Amino acid sequence: MKKASIVIPTMNKLSRLRLILKALESQVDDTVEVIIIFDGCSDEVLCDFKKLKLGFEPIQIIYSENVGRSKARNSGILKASGEIVIFLDDDRIPCSDFISKHVISHKNGRFAIVGQRNNVEYPEEVLEQLYLNGLTESDYSRIDRDSIPEPYEPAKKIARLIFGQLIERITFSTGNSSARREDLIAVNMFDENFTGWGLEDTDLGYRLGKSGVKIKRNFSIVNYHLVHPVNKSQQSSENQKNFEYFLRKIEGDKASIRMAKFLNKLIYR
Repeated sequence: MKKASIVIPTMNKLSRLRLILKALESQVDDTVEVIIIFDGCSDEVLCDFKKLKLGFEPIQIIYSENVGRSKARNSGILKASGEIVIFLDDDRIPCSDFISKHVISHKNGRFAIVGQRNNVEYPEEVLEQLYLNGLTESDYSRIDRDSIPEPYEPAKKIARLIFGQLIERITFSTGNSSARREDLIAVNMFDENFTGWGLEDTDLGYRLGKSGVKIKRNFSIVNYHLVHPVNKSQQSSENQKNFEYFLRKIEGDKASIRMAKFLNKLIYR
């Protein structure tokens, strides 16, 4: 059994994905595997990916059609042989000790770990230069200097002050998180009825928490989100549909519904 499996779903973001993989090169050894799920990627992207020269051989799962975040990550979990599954997005540069910190965080208990997301915005030519540099120590210093905490963090801090530890179930995020594979399997992984953007990770965190897994934040496990344009109107619409589905799923849990509504209002007001 491997110590850890890194699960990365991707869809046509090769200039970012290759940078994320470059950041992992110095961290991957024979106790760690990287699983990439190509979720409806173009033939051109798949062809260009084959040309990359990496310091490790990632496991590849290829879907010709887009199946969505939940199914893509579930296929990665099922393929994983690691005791710990670490979720990483294809546009988030992991810190230089990303894997080891996630693994160490699971000692002495049943935990699901959520790291810290910082945002950084660079043009494509800077991403190209960072890749060619190989992400040196000075590159990391630059990225850290140029980055800012995620915009939702102030809302989450307010929610923690009001609701305490239980709020972590509602703020679980899979762009930088980890859990034991057996715990993920025990709660039936991601609910594939969530489609589009949002809440599939919230729902997973909620079910992990209800099963006895403690959701913990580790702010020292940083990854850097490479900001890119999004369709905010579509994102908001998809989030609202998924939010309503999530509320139906937890009907009867008044405390969690209250927390979810409070946080959703703070973020999407």
